[in-house]
This record gives sequence, structure tokens and C-alpha cells, in this order.
Amino acid sequence: MKTKIGYKLFEMDTNGNLYPLFIDKYTIYPIGEWIKAKIITDHKGFAQRGGLHLGLLPAAPHLMSCNENGIGYYKGRNKGWKRVWAEVEYDCTIDYNDIVTQLPRKCFTDRLPDNGWYFFKEYGKTTWIIGDKIKILRTLTEQERQEILMEAGYDERKESIPYLNAIKKRKTT
Repeated sequence: MKTKIGYKLFEMDTNGNLYPLFIDKYTIYPIGEWIKAKIITDHKGFAQRGGLHLGLLPAAPHLMSCNENGIGYYKGRNKGWKRVWAEVEYDCTIDYNDIVTQLPRKCFTDRLPDNGWYFFKEYGKTTWIIGDKIKILRTLTEQERQEILMEAGYDERKESIPYLNAIKKRKTT
């Protein structure tokens, strides 16, 4: 199996267990074990796009909240929970990019990218890696996350502005 490194945002409970944010959100994802994606069809409000969604960088401005200063942060869904970024390994044995670019929705809707991955571009500049399995290597500290972003030349504050403005606008209307 060929692998690469990506990043995934998780919810962490008060016991340190990791959970996906939205789809399959009640399943604990263990660190250090290969986790196979499931095709889950009952998820109102979300597009049918089977696979585990990862980032090239540990950043997702559209998933940030904002505080009174307008600075983005990642907020947990339950009391005492928090969102954490994890460094993950994903199976890149088969590159499905040439196949999915020929599909109407530019993604698989009825299957997983078995033993592989592809890029999916969504909303402006957001590009996801969608794969069929991951292994969580470790969670990142905020300092480690910021160092990765800095090394990549990624300005999170700048990239967050459109999303933070939308949040502020919703709060005033």
C-alpha cells in the first residue's frame, strides 16, 4: 500500500476519543488503526460523496466559529468537547482523479475510491482529499498546526475573512 499524509478535523470528547464532525459522528475513530470509510446514505443536508474527507493542510476556515473579536476558532459540539486536527495517513495506491473528473458531479456518489483517493474541489478554494481509509497518526497541538500552515505559506486569518464576515452578517440579521 502506498500512503501519503493529510489532515482531518475531529471532535474530541472529554476522555480523548476522536469522532468525525458530521457523517458517522457517533463512531469513535481510534488512533493508530486503519479506519475504512462507510457508504452512509442517510445524512440530511449533506451531499452523497462516499469516503473520508481530508485536507492537504490542517485548516478549514468554513468550519470555524468566531468570538467577539471576530477571530476564528474551532468549537466542539458538546460541553467539554473540542475540535482537534489530526495528522493522518491515507491510502494513495490508486489515483482516481482522471476517473472522477469525467463524472457529472466530479466525485463518486455510489462507491468509495477503493484502495485510493481523489481531489474534490468545493466552494471557492477548498479542495478535499477523499479516500477510502485512513490511519490517525496523532493529534496536533495548536502550535504544531500553526507551524505547518506557516511553512506552507497559508494565511489562515486572510482565508477566514469571507467566512467570518458571513457569520457576523448572519448574527445581525
